[in-house]
Amino acid sequence: MALIFDLGRVIVSWEPERIVSRVRGPEGAAELARVLFDHPDWLEVDRGTLSLHTMARRAEARTGLSMAENLAILEAVPPSLVPDPAMLSLLAELHARGHALYALSNMGHASIDYLEQHCDFWRFFKAKVVSARVRMMKPEPDIYRYLLVAHDLKAQDCLFIDDSAANIEAAARVGIHGVLFTGPTQCRSELQALGQL
Repeated sequence: MALIFDLGRVIVSWEPERIVSRVRGPEGAAELARVLFDHPDWLEVDRGTLSLHTMARRAEARTGLSMAENLAILEAVPPSLVPDPAMLSLLAELHARGHALYALSNMGHASIDYLEQHCDFWRFFKAKVVSARVRMMKPEPDIYRYLLVAHDLKAQDCLFIDDSAANIEAAARVGIHGVLFTGPTQCRSELQALGQL
């Protein structure tokens, strides 16, 4: 069984409000995080079709901040993506049991480059598919098909773990069974129930 893991909010943290708060302070952080990250421009950063600099400039009118101030927040994203020790233990255990592990993530160039340079959990993964590098994103069906074809996988032999119900549903439409992630303990229990641990 090939086990496919999302990265953000599964293997590594993804907390936009905390990122903004660390850069700008807590006042108004929730709203600023929403304005910056719940916007089509952030999706285009994840798709690899928009640079952080361009997003920062285009966000000036929305945020009321200068390009440099917006960019400071955006550039704080990669180092904020901290691995969850409980998930690293789970990955190590699954890897030791001989499972083929894959990563499938919506993530921009700066973030994935940072994680590759600073994290050693990649040794557990056979391969990864990242949105910015393939110009496709979950929940678009093409990114799931790309993963299957690029790595010679059969959908029925895969299990996909993601924190987004929409992404799980999209995977199911191409024949990949999914587990909706809510936390490390729940994920471990689900994998045990499915006979993977």
